[in-house]
Amino acid sequence: MADNSRAHSLICQTKPWATNENSVWLASTVALSRNIERFKFPGRLSGDLKKQILSLIEKVPLDVEGLVHPILVRADEMSPLEKEYLGEHFLSVNSFQNAALGEGFIVDESGEFLASLNLQDHIQFLLIDRKGELEHTWNRLAKIEMAMGQSMTYSFSQKFGFLTSNPTQCGTALVATVYLQIPGMIHSGKIDAYLEEHTDEAINITGIHGNPVDIIGDILMIQNNYTLGLTEETILSSIRHFVTKLLAEEHSARQAIKTGESSDVKDIVSRAYAILVHSYQIEAVEALNAISLLKLGLEMDWVEGVSLMDLNRLFFNCRRAHLLEQFGEKVSQEDILHKRAEYIHKTLKNLKLKI
Repeated sequence: MADNSRAHSLICQTKPWATNENSVWLASTVALSRNIERFKFPGRLSGDLKKQILSLIEKVPLDVEGLVHPILVRADEMSPLEKEYLGEHFLSVNSFQNAALGEGFIVDESGEFLASLNLQDHIQFLLIDRKGELEHTWNRLAKIEMAMGQSMTYSFSQKFGFLTSNPTQCGTALVATVYLQIPGMIHSGKIDAYLEEHTDEAINITGIHGNPVDIIGDILMIQNNYTLGLTEETILSSIRHFVTKLLAEEHSARQAIKTGESSDVKDIVSRAYAILVHSYQIEAVEALNAISLLKLGLEMDWVEGVSLMDLNRLFFNCRRAHLLEQFGEKVSQEDILHKRAEYIHKTLKNLKLKI
């Protein structure tokens, strides 16, 4: 695996959502945490030992099917914007801004793979899935993890499984996360009652920033609570079962909106249209919320002149770091809100409201 010291390679990746036409299943990720035997967890390591681990990982061959020209980028060679971009790209709840000397990342040109090095654990492998193929994504990730394991020994206990810095994530150390965009249930007032009735202690549900009450862009982040004492198959099956039921409820809510009068929902979709098309400046959260409603309006046949793919791409690209990367220039904090509005106007130039 070649070491590429130019961190700008991070933003040359393919964007997995660029061709995403899914109206509800926005994305999902599968992550595995591993630590290297004979080293302490990263939080207890000196900078020199962290650099030693990076050098060890750098020598590991990654000639694995599914990875395209993987590179290792050291955190101390990255700008704050590049770290922010990486966090946005991989939908990370945790900020990468504090990543420093002795820490780093492995990415590849597919834009789907990330290995975080010496952050919470020595290695956290992650793959993005945008097709709802959790099991296939897990199989891909397992091959990568096993390939790297040929060159190093992971910390493992017969009693507790793979050992991690967070004791609650030992065992398989597998975390599967699904991001569902459910404006139908949220804006018809059905989501709270549904979640209360279908509470599952094995499932954790929050917004995309990890806050259970701050729902941005109508997105719920659904992931497993437990990794110890469960097989990978059981974890994925539990997530799949819960998500499948929620998907059915969202489609039912949308059908009810479509066949009913839906004056209130038409009103908020119309307002979202106005915000996106006419704002001189717009905050990221306001834009994400309005784009979700526009997606709902498109499915209801209340708007035209834009596709689901366009709106999914806009949803990801209007976030701060992605927006700045597209302009390829320095934009002041005062101007970023106006630049976002300009970008949205350009993307939605053919949009028409039909209600």
